[in-house]
Amino acid sequence: MQKFKGDDFENKMIACAQPIFDMLSGTKDDFYNGAYDCAVLGDLLHDGTRSPLSNAIKLEVFRTFFNTLYTNFTECGSFESYLAVFRKIFGDDVAVVFTVPAPGKLDIDITASDLIEDAFIGRTVGTDGWTYYSVLWWDATHDPGGDILFQTIKGFKTQQEVEGMLHEMIPAGIFPTITLTFA
Repeated sequence: MQKFKGDDFENKMIACAQPIFDMLSGTKDDFYNGAYDCAVLGDLLHDGTRSPLSNAIKLEVFRTFFNTLYTNFTECGSFESYLAVFRKIFGDDVAVVFTVPAPGKLDIDITASDLIEDAFIGRTVGTDGWTYYSVLWWDATHDPGGDILFQTIKGFKTQQEVEGMLHEMIPAGIFPTITLTFA
């Protein structure tokens, strides 16, 4: 901060406002450090078709990895950038094998194994709006059990979704063949 006079009154004014300046500066730093991982920004980029990938990728997948995608694909076509994006989409346990069978051809074998569990949620209409509840399973003695859960693979669900994303990101002159397997 630049002082104008440097007298005692100015120093007192700066000292009384310094804690607020420090707090606001820290809040601004936190915003800049986390803004690009915010799902709302991903929604804005996707829904406003501000990204060329918005037609190729579903919103729920795009919002989770758009920051990784844009930071790693400043130079398209490196194996490291593909691996970073695949790990963000499918989880750290994804197995990716790259094979170059001929010039201009790239075979990518992806084996995804991370699972996501979602609870089975029911809803009823009440006087104040919707009421949400967990659907429980019952055994033969009609004792309530735990929540009913659905398991799905993290990230893309079909090979066509992966191909749609990669065809937007692959550099010109490279012809990929993608194989997606769920373990």
